[in-house]
Amino acid sequence: MQLSNKVVIKFLDGTVIKGITNDFVPTIDTFHVVYRDDERDIMKEVHVPVMKAVFFVKDFYGKKDVSKHVAAPVKLPGDIGKRVSVTFTDGEVISGYTYSFKDDELGFFLFPLDEADNNHRIFIVTRNVAKIAR
Repeated sequence: MQLSNKVVIKFLDGTVIKGITNDFVPTIDTFHVVYRDDERDIMKEVHVPVMKAVFFVKDFYGKKDVSKHVAAPVKLPGDIGKRVSVTFTDGEVISGYTYSFKDDELGFFLFPLDEADNNHRIFIVTRNVAKIAR
């Protein structure tokens, strides 16, 4: 049984696609997304190297609340994971927790600082990160 995930994909060129995927694997550099365009479903093959990140979301509406990042604890409950701030090559900054990060991997998962966040997790493409502050 494959699970479908609601995703928001941000590409390096500024394009954003909101859709569903059921074949994302963090070690493979392509996956597929199905999204709505002009009242029809389109399936697109996504090439990971040309994207910034894929956001696994609860819904497609989200919420903007910058203040939640200020009061977040330094570590996850149980003292696991590390809080990091990721700066992309275009200047966008995302903060969260990660369990692991290696420069030679395709990417890594970032988990939101706030449990009420719209994101379940975010897959960050390592090659498109300018800086990671720990």
